[in-house]
Amino acid sequence: MTPEIRSFEYALGLFTILVGLAIADIALSVHRLVRQGSRVQWDPLALMATLYAFLIAVGMWFDLWSIRAVSATRNFFFYISIVGELFVVFLLAAASLPDDAKTEADLRQYYQANRRYFWTLVLLFQLIYYSHYAYFAMTRPHPNLPHDVVVGVAVIGIAIIMLRVRSRPTHYAGLAVLIAVTLWDRAGHSIN
Repeated sequence: MTPEIRSFEYALGLFTILVGLAIADIALSVHRLVRQGSRVQWDPLALMATLYAFLIAVGMWFDLWSIRAVSATRNFFFYISIVGELFVVFLLAAASLPDDAKTEADLRQYYQANRRYFWTLVLLFQLIYYSHYAYFAMTRPHPNLPHDVVVGVAVIGIAIIMLRVRSRPTHYAGLAVLIAVTLWDRAGHSIN
């Protein structure tokens, strides 16, 4: 095992905890809602937002593997920036569903009341994510750079629209596009 891989494994510990907490928060929130049974008023839009937050968390797990050989990621200040990004992922996951299913069982109302906070976190995450991407693009060749720039601009643009617009049809369309783009963009990723 090379020293870089051992360093990465050490650095991965905190990253793992943050991604795991994000996924666990979503799972726990879903569990609490399901346990409330018929008292919950389900909303497809809130569930789509939760799915998107889940895909972001799992996607970050895959992305972490792709930077395992980049020694700059283990520099203290860069490491802190990744921890900060993953902290935002946790906040995003935690914001996707209510914490207390007994008092916040109307998911449509929850999504509407929480919309600006959720989309601010999405926008913040995307800005940090693509800032990191720009850093990596400057330090090593990226064959998919034009594609990735188009995807990044589109995703950030959609997040801005979702933050500013209240229309449910717009939110359905925006989330559908974001979920589809995320799945399409990640389809070729693997951990090997």
